[in-house]
Amino acid sequence: MKSRFEAKTVEDAIKKAETQLGMSREHFTVDVINEDTKGFLGIGAKDAVIEVIYEEVSEPHCGCHDHEHGDGHEHEEHHNHEEHENHEHHEDNHVSADEEHIKILKNFLDEFLRLFEVKASYKIEESDEMISVFIDGETSDDTSKLIGKKGSVLDSMNTIAQIQLNKSLTEFKRLYIDIGDYRKKRQEKVRELAIQGCERARKYGTKVSLEYMTSYDRRIVHETLAGIEGVKTFSEGNEPHRRVCIIAK
Repeated sequence: MKSRFEAKTVEDAIKKAETQLGMSREHFTVDVINEDTKGFLGIGAKDAVIEVIYEEVSEPHCGCHDHEHGDGHEHEEHHNHEEHENHEHHEDNHVSADEEHIKILKNFLDEFLRLFEVKASYKIEESDEMISVFIDGETSDDTSKLIGKKGSVLDSMNTIAQIQLNKSLTEFKRLYIDIGDYRKKRQEKVRELAIQGCERARKYGTKVSLEYMTSYDRRIVHETLAGIEGVKTFSEGNEPHRRVCIIAK
Protein backbone atom coordinates (compact mmCIF):
# COMPACT_ATOMS: atom_id res chain seq x y z
CA MET A 1 0.00 0.00 0.00
CA LYS A 2 1.02 3.63 -0.48
CA SER A 3 0.37 6.73 1.62
CA ARG A 4 1.66 10.28 1.42
CA PHE A 5 2.74 12.42 4.34
CA GLU A 6 3.68 16.09 4.54
CA ALA A 7 5.66 17.94 7.25
CA LYS A 8 8.23 20.68 7.75
CA THR A 9 11.15 18.32 7.08
CA VAL A 10 11.61 14.84 5.59
CA GLU A 11 12.50 13.51 9.04
CA ASP A 12 9.30 14.99 10.53
CA ALA A 13 7.27 13.46 7.71
CA ILE A 14 8.77 10.02 8.41
CA LYS A 15 7.95 10.37 12.12
CA LYS A 16 4.41 11.36 11.15
CA ALA A 17 4.15 8.22 9.02
CA GLU A 18 5.40 6.05 11.89
CA THR A 19 2.79 7.54 14.23
CA GLN A 20 -0.17 7.30 11.88
CA LEU A 21 0.67 3.88 10.48
CA GLY A 22 1.64 2.45 13.87
CA MET A 23 4.88 0.96 12.59
CA SER A 24 8.57 1.80 12.72
CA ARG A 25 10.42 3.00 9.63
CA GLU A 26 12.18 -0.32 8.98
CA HIS A 27 8.79 -1.75 8.09
CA PHE A 28 8.16 0.60 5.18
CA THR A 29 9.96 2.17 2.23
CA VAL A 30 10.24 5.95 1.92
CA ASP A 31 10.20 7.78 -1.40
CA VAL A 32 10.88 11.53 -1.13
CA ILE A 33 8.49 13.38 -3.46
CA ASN A 34 9.52 16.92 -2.49
CA GLU A 35 12.44 18.03 -0.34
CA ASP A 36 11.69 20.73 2.21
CA THR A 37 12.91 24.24 1.30
CA LYS A 38 13.47 26.91 3.93
CA GLY A 39 13.18 29.85 1.53
CA PHE A 40 14.64 33.15 2.66
CA LEU A 41 13.56 34.19 6.15
CA GLY A 42 10.49 32.04 5.82
CA ILE A 43 9.48 33.50 2.45
CA GLY A 44 8.93 30.79 -0.18
CA ALA A 45 9.38 27.94 2.31
CA LYS A 46 7.85 24.58 1.33
CA ASP A 47 7.12 21.46 3.38
CA ALA A 48 8.58 18.08 2.60
CA VAL A 49 6.36 15.42 0.97
CA ILE A 50 7.12 11.71 1.16
CA GLU A 51 5.38 8.60 -0.15
CA VAL A 52 5.47 5.54 2.07
CA ILE A 53 5.16 2.02 0.65
CA TYR A 54 4.20 -0.67 3.14
CA GLU A 55 2.42 -3.98 3.51
CA GLU A 56 -0.87 -3.94 5.36
CA VAL A 57 -0.60 -6.24 8.34
CA SER A 58 -3.51 -8.66 8.80
CA GLU A 59 -5.42 -8.65 12.07
CA PRO A 60 -4.09 -11.95 13.53
CA HIS A 61 -0.47 -10.76 13.30
CA CYS A 62 -1.00 -7.23 14.54
CA GLY A 63 -0.19 -7.03 18.21
CA CYS A 64 -1.25 -3.40 18.40
CA HIS A 65 -4.64 -3.82 16.70
CA ASP A 66 -6.49 -5.12 19.74
CA HIS A 67 -4.91 -2.47 21.90
CA GLU A 68 -6.17 0.35 19.65
CA HIS A 69 -9.62 -1.14 19.36
CA GLY A 70 -9.97 -2.65 22.81
CA ASP A 71 -13.07 -2.58 24.98
CA GLY A 72 -15.27 0.49 25.09
CA HIS A 73 -13.60 1.93 28.21
CA GLU A 74 -10.13 1.70 26.72
CA HIS A 75 -11.25 3.36 23.51
CA GLU A 76 -13.11 6.06 25.40
CA GLU A 77 -10.06 6.72 27.58
CA HIS A 78 -7.81 7.03 24.51
CA HIS A 79 -10.34 9.32 22.82
CA ASN A 80 -10.61 11.59 25.85
CA HIS A 81 -6.85 11.79 26.12
CA GLU A 82 -6.65 12.72 22.44
CA GLU A 83 -9.22 15.47 22.92
CA HIS A 84 -7.30 16.81 25.91
CA GLU A 85 -4.07 16.94 23.93
CA ASN A 86 -5.75 18.71 21.02
CA HIS A 87 -7.36 21.20 23.39
CA GLU A 88 -4.04 22.03 25.00
CA HIS A 89 -2.39 22.42 21.60
CA HIS A 90 -5.13 24.81 20.54
CA GLU A 91 -4.69 26.92 23.66
CA ASP A 92 -0.91 27.11 23.23
CA ASN A 93 -1.26 28.34 19.66
CA HIS A 94 -4.12 30.78 20.28
CA VAL A 95 -2.88 34.32 19.67
CA SER A 96 -5.12 37.35 19.72
CA ALA A 97 -5.21 39.75 16.77
CA ASP A 98 -3.31 42.31 18.85
CA GLU A 99 -0.47 39.83 19.46
CA GLU A 100 -0.26 38.14 16.05
CA HIS A 101 1.98 40.82 14.50
CA ILE A 102 4.41 40.59 17.43
CA LYS A 103 4.56 36.81 17.03
CA ILE A 104 5.33 37.24 13.31
CA LEU A 105 8.03 39.80 14.13
CA LYS A 106 9.65 37.51 16.71
CA ASN A 107 9.66 34.58 14.28
CA PHE A 108 11.31 36.78 11.67
CA LEU A 109 13.99 38.02 14.06
CA ASP A 110 14.76 34.51 15.32
CA GLU A 111 15.11 33.23 11.75
CA PHE A 112 17.28 36.19 10.73
CA LEU A 113 19.66 35.65 13.67
CA ARG A 114 19.81 31.93 12.88
CA LEU A 115 20.64 32.49 9.21
CA PHE A 116 23.41 34.94 10.08
CA GLU A 117 24.73 32.52 12.71
CA VAL A 118 24.93 35.15 15.44
CA LYS A 119 23.97 35.16 19.10
CA ALA A 120 21.97 38.15 20.22
CA SER A 121 19.11 39.20 22.44
CA TYR A 122 16.37 41.68 21.58
CA LYS A 123 13.65 43.75 23.17
CA ILE A 124 10.44 44.87 21.47
CA GLU A 125 8.56 48.03 22.42
CA GLU A 126 5.28 49.13 20.85
CA SER A 127 3.47 52.46 20.80
CA ASP A 128 0.41 53.66 18.87
CA GLU A 129 2.48 54.68 15.84
CA MET A 130 5.71 52.67 16.02
CA ILE A 131 7.21 49.29 16.90
CA SER A 132 10.82 49.47 18.09
CA VAL A 133 13.27 46.59 18.29
CA PHE A 134 16.55 46.91 20.20
CA ILE A 135 19.09 44.17 19.50
CA ASP A 136 22.31 43.48 21.43
CA GLY A 137 24.88 41.11 19.96
CA GLU A 138 26.58 38.73 22.36
CA THR A 139 29.98 39.75 20.97
CA SER A 140 31.29 42.68 18.93
CA ASP A 141 31.58 40.33 15.92
CA ASP A 142 27.91 39.40 16.24
CA THR A 143 26.98 43.09 16.35
CA SER A 144 29.15 43.93 13.32
CA LYS A 145 27.63 41.10 11.27
CA LEU A 146 24.12 42.34 11.93
CA ILE A 147 24.94 45.96 11.14
CA GLY A 148 26.93 45.39 7.95
CA LYS A 149 28.85 48.00 5.98
CA LYS A 150 27.33 51.42 6.71
CA GLY A 151 24.30 49.69 8.17
CA SER A 152 23.41 47.80 4.98
CA VAL A 153 22.44 44.54 6.74
CA LEU A 154 20.51 46.42 9.40
CA ASP A 155 18.60 48.35 6.73
CA SER A 156 17.76 45.15 4.85
CA MET A 157 16.55 43.53 8.06
CA ASN A 158 14.37 46.56 8.82
CA THR A 159 12.91 46.66 5.30
CA ILE A 160 12.06 42.95 5.07
CA ALA A 161 10.68 42.87 8.62
CA GLN A 162 8.48 45.87 7.82
CA ILE A 163 7.06 44.04 4.78
CA GLN A 164 6.31 40.95 6.89
CA LEU A 165 4.78 43.10 9.62
CA ASN A 166 2.52 45.01 7.23
CA LYS A 167 0.76 41.79 6.26
CA SER A 168 -0.56 41.30 9.80
CA LEU A 169 -1.42 44.91 10.67
CA THR A 170 -4.76 46.55 9.97
CA GLU A 171 -3.18 49.98 10.38
CA PHE A 172 0.37 50.87 9.35
CA LYS A 173 2.99 51.13 12.05
CA ARG A 174 6.55 52.15 11.35
CA LEU A 175 9.17 49.59 12.37
CA TYR A 176 12.41 50.83 13.90
CA ILE A 177 15.25 48.34 14.47
CA ASP A 178 18.48 49.33 16.19
CA ILE A 179 21.52 47.20 16.98
CA GLY A 180 23.92 48.20 19.75
CA ASP A 181 22.74 51.84 19.47
CA TYR A 182 24.22 52.00 15.95
CA ARG A 183 21.11 53.57 14.48
CA LYS A 184 20.92 56.23 17.19
CA LYS A 185 24.59 57.21 16.81
CA ARG A 186 24.38 57.09 13.01
CA GLN A 187 21.30 59.35 13.01
CA GLU A 188 23.18 61.98 14.99
CA LYS A 189 26.13 61.82 12.57
CA VAL A 190 23.91 61.98 9.46
CA ARG A 191 22.00 64.98 10.83
CA GLU A 192 25.31 66.76 11.43
CA LEU A 193 26.39 66.00 7.84
CA ALA A 194 23.04 67.30 6.57
CA ILE A 195 23.32 70.59 8.47
CA GLN A 196 26.95 71.09 7.39
CA GLY A 197 26.00 70.41 3.74
CA CYS A 198 23.08 72.80 4.03
CA GLU A 199 25.31 75.60 5.36
CA ARG A 200 27.83 75.11 2.53
CA ALA A 201 25.10 75.12 -0.11
CA ARG A 202 23.58 78.34 1.22
CA LYS A 203 26.97 80.03 1.73
CA TYR A 204 28.45 79.25 -1.69
CA GLY A 205 25.26 78.80 -3.73
CA THR A 206 26.48 75.53 -5.21
CA LYS A 207 25.32 71.93 -5.20
CA VAL A 208 26.69 69.95 -2.28
CA SER A 209 26.84 66.17 -2.67
CA LEU A 210 26.99 64.13 0.50
CA GLU A 211 28.63 60.72 0.87
CA TYR A 212 26.99 57.55 -0.42
CA MET A 213 24.24 56.54 1.99
CA THR A 214 21.65 53.85 2.52
CA SER A 215 18.00 54.66 1.87
CA TYR A 216 17.42 54.98 5.62
CA ASP A 217 20.21 57.56 6.03
CA ARG A 218 19.07 59.48 2.96
CA ARG A 219 15.61 59.76 4.44
CA ILE A 220 17.12 61.26 7.60
CA VAL A 221 18.84 63.95 5.50
CA HIS A 222 15.61 64.81 3.65
CA GLU A 223 13.63 64.97 6.89
CA THR A 224 16.30 67.04 8.66
CA LEU A 225 16.41 69.71 5.95
CA ALA A 226 12.71 69.62 5.00
CA GLY A 227 11.83 72.52 7.31
CA ILE A 228 14.76 74.76 6.36
CA GLU A 229 14.00 77.55 3.90
CA GLY A 230 16.27 78.33 0.99
CA VAL A 231 17.51 74.78 0.29
CA LYS A 232 16.29 71.78 -1.64
CA THR A 233 17.36 68.14 -1.41
CA PHE A 234 17.21 65.27 -3.90
CA SER A 235 18.89 61.91 -4.38
CA GLU A 236 20.94 60.83 -7.38
CA GLY A 237 22.92 57.77 -8.47
CA ASN A 238 22.18 54.06 -8.30
CA GLU A 239 22.41 51.75 -5.30
CA PRO A 240 24.74 51.27 -3.56
CA HIS A 241 26.29 54.49 -4.92
CA ARG A 242 23.32 56.74 -4.27
CA ARG A 243 23.64 60.02 -2.38
CA VAL A 244 21.73 63.12 -1.33
CA CYS A 245 22.46 66.43 -3.03
CA ILE A 246 21.69 69.81 -1.49
CA ILE A 247 21.18 72.96 -3.52
CA ALA A 248 20.24 76.53 -2.61
CA LYS A 249 16.90 77.69 -4.01
